Amino acid sequence: MGERRLSTARKIALSVLLCLPAALLQAQPLQPAPAGDVIGVGNFGHIVTSLDRSLEFYQGALGLEPSFAARPFDPNPSVMKMGNTIGAQSRIVVLKVPGSAMGVELIEYKDIDRQPAHPRFQDPGAANLALRVRDLDPVVARVKSAGGHVLTVSGEPAKIGGNARILFVQDPDGFIVELAQPSTVPATAPAGNVIGGGFEVAADNLEKTAEFYRLLDMQASAPAAFNGDKVMTDTAGTPGAQFRQSRAPIPGTNAVVTFIEFRDIDRKPLHTRLQDPGTALLQLTVRDVDALLARIKAGGGTVVSAGGEPVPIPNVGKIAIVRDPNNLFLELVERQARPQSK
Repeated sequence: MGERRLSTARKIALSVLLCLPAALLQAQPLQPAPAGDVIGVGNFGHIVTSLDRSLEFYQGALGLEPSFAARPFDPNPSVMKMGNTIGAQSRIVVLKVPGSAMGVELIEYKDIDRQPAHPRFQDPGAANLALRVRDLDPVVARVKSAGGHVLTVSGEPAKIGGNARILFVQDPDGFIVELAQPSTVPATAPAGNVIGGGFEVAADNLEKTAEFYRLLDMQASAPAAFNGDKVMTDTAGTPGAQFRQSRAPIPGTNAVVTFIEFRDIDRKPLHTRLQDPGTALLQLTVRDVDALLARIKAGGGTVVSAGGEPVPIPNVGKIAIVRDPNNLFLELVERQARPQSK
């Protein structure tokens, strides 16, 4: 473009496009979905205190590589409206997770009040990133060297389910990371040490959580009975607790949201705002964001975006952010229809 200036609208569109992951903007659903339904998935976002410090942990200790260099802070009006963070600047970096449809998005805010949460695993709203690796030992050594907090009671990887080795740690903002070395690595696994990933969110009540996600046509599985297996709870850093899980497939994808509910242990539900470090955000693509928001509002859901309405993004579409019953923020993205080629 040389010295030609971009219009304000085009600058906003370009900025938002750069912040949104390629998978979110380009991935096509595996199966059709009626209007208003979720049809795809983007990244799993972490709101952090310091993007530079978190990048050192996720790249240097865990071995996740960024998709692009961290950008400077940006006072983007559309981003402010999306998260109701009026007056704030934000910056972002996306980390690739080999073998997973989702990446990890690190987001830092400034020029706005922030109150770090630093959740525990059992606290409703706490986010858990699960990484599968070929060789766990060098990762554990780097995590400890980087000051990561080990949750596993023994301080060392535990064997669960045969010969799988698992260790739970926390990043500098309290996000839980489950590191697992499977007993057998599939021949189809990607090259490198990280070979897969997923995520889990602690829930206050699985039945109420399932009721909310039915508004999005995401059908959560019936939770199993509470499990108090000592090896598993000690490994997760929740000794003495019992837990149960439910899984909600994300329509149009092979990805799944896993929810875990604890009991017999102290729990403090998160009540954070989007800008508060320790907050988790999941990006979902939808066919009709207005119809979906109407359904969420009618069901008593909380819309975070300014005015309770989607924010139009030139050349991208419309985006709205809502909060689930557990304090997981959902970024709902309706992509702008592409012109039909002649």
